[in-house]
Amino acid sequence: MSASITTKSTLISTIISGILSFVIFATLRFYAQWFNDSQINILFGGYLFSWLFILSLTCLSNAEMLIFGPDFQAKLVPEILLCLSLTAAAAGVVHRVCATTSILFSLVGLYFLNRISSNYYNSVVVPVDVPMRKSAKKYK
Repeated sequence: MSASITTKSTLISTIISGILSFVIFATLRFYAQWFNDSQINILFGGYLFSWLFILSLTCLSNAEMLIFGPDFQAKLVPEILLCLSLTAAAAGVVHRVCATTSILFSLVGLYFLNRISSNYYNSVVVPVDVPMRKSAKKYK
């Protein structure tokens, strides 16, 4: 795959995930009262906020891949914790239980996202057999 195709697909993924995360956040804020009506609605809100986490992490990670190169990977400390804390804060505005369930659903989503990413990006490196020296006297 050429570099321009990879860059274009990363850019498109960044834009789409950014727009979808904004739409999900705006929808959840607009219907915040509906999510407070019953317990099942609160759990459903936490589930939707976990999608906000996944999409915002995808947007941030792809933007960093555009800036720093295609080999850049999202790390736990700056990117994942930032997206998780922002998502929990946004969910906490709707309901506290919504924030807690969004963290739990986000961690489950992060596990599966890590599995998919490792299957797609990691390649198995097979070590090459290197012949051993028989004696050091030959090289003197």
